[in-house]
Amino acid sequence: MGEFSLLTLNTFGLPLFLGWRRLGRLMKQLDQYGAAVLCFQEIQQNAYVPLLERGLPDYQYYAYESNWFAPKGGLFTATREPMEQSGFIAYENRGRPFSAGFADWALNKGVLMTQVQVKGRHIVVMNTHLHANYAGNWTSDHSMSRIQRDQVRHLAQLIREQPGDALVVACGDFNFPRGTFLYDELIAQANLIDPLADDPRPTYRPFPLIPKEKWSLPIDFCFVRLPAWQGLQVTGDIIEIQDDTKLFPMQRFLTDHNALTLKVNWD
Repeated sequence: MGEFSLLTLNTFGLPLFLGWRRLGRLMKQLDQYGAAVLCFQEIQQNAYVPLLERGLPDYQYYAYESNWFAPKGGLFTATREPMEQSGFIAYENRGRPFSAGFADWALNKGVLMTQVQVKGRHIVVMNTHLHANYAGNWTSDHSMSRIQRDQVRHLAQLIREQPGDALVVACGDFNFPRGTFLYDELIAQANLIDPLADDPRPTYRPFPLIPKEKWSLPIDFCFVRLPAWQGLQVTGDIIEIQDDTKLFPMQRFLTDHNALTLKVNWD
């Protein structure tokens, strides 16, 4: 029987070394989960990359693409087994530099693609982080939704281009919730399933003073395109990541997102 597992998480890796100590503690937590592949978003400084590698001793293979201040897209993928190939593809529409989405534009939002082989089966992992929608307005005519729509269509095209006999996983922080046209369009265009489609738990945990009724939402996903493998089974879960060894809530804080896990089994 074949088995594949993945964990994806927005790490809240702020630049200017603001996430240094917290990211080190976070890596120690994640190294223990035992997933075959780890996908991180918001790694917003190149100096964090050696920190991640040191903090993940059980992972020997890494994918990222350095830019002048941070990995492109803020994306980093680690695997236990060798990668067959990896590469970064920038979204064609990354917004505008002189806008509320300046940070998204500067990070070169896109898709970090890696391919691994398990029991002779090819698995393509697409680690991504879409443009933020700071208005929380996901109607089709909103300016930020239009950027996200273009990125959804680009991602769907990349998924369709993958070999039909490969398992394709598209995961990360999508910055839109279920029930929006963006969610529905991505699933329909790329023939995806959402293993947590019936799970109402949020993946984003707003800070105090941010209205939870508006922002406590599932905006991180782990979509799967299923090949015709015999006995294929897919399960997912949402995990709150925190440092339980600490006494106070602020000390236990490691990131403002929950992690998503994926497990795939086949005959």
